Amino acid sequence: MAAQSCVNVAQSAFVCQLCDHNKVEWKCEECGIYLCSTCKEKIHPRLKSSEKHRIVSIQDIWKNNEPWNYGKMTRVEADTLLKKYKHMGDGAFLVRESRTLTGNYILSILIKDETVHLRIHTKEESGQLKYDFNGNLFDSLDNYIEFLKHGTHIFVFGVSDKAISLTKPIPK
Repeated sequence: MAAQSCVNVAQSAFVCQLCDHNKVEWKCEECGIYLCSTCKEKIHPRLKSSEKHRIVSIQDIWKNNEPWNYGKMTRVEADTLLKKYKHMGDGAFLVRESRTLTGNYILSILIKDETVHLRIHTKEESGQLKYDFNGNLFDSLDNYIEFLKHGTHIFVFGVSDKAISLTKPIPK
């Protein structure tokens, strides 16, 4: 809920720094500029070296405060950290930014003393970034994780499926 009020403040306090449109929905983390959807699609890509820039929804700017968000981390670092907390049992988890798939997030979960890594799928719908879990779309990474923390969900691993419940994020 607090993140939603921050989004409302951000949308009313900022204008697109490329066109002065007042509906800011994105931030380029490399440039540090706030963008409307039109400029994100049509203007920003024309900037030099922008193809490697990471543009995030302003709804996710405050997610770094979440206890489960570990930022940029390799798969090996996530494995090591989760195994250190194996006493927390099945479902202990963290979310990390992929080092190899720029702009993507990975959900790393402890299951039977092993670590499983799942890419969090995203899609753009009507100019908004959505987080997709089996066809359920979420406006923010926080909403996505909250959904997965309630109940058991089916995760697809290659050719097999597993029912998993997220329990608690591992401590920072």
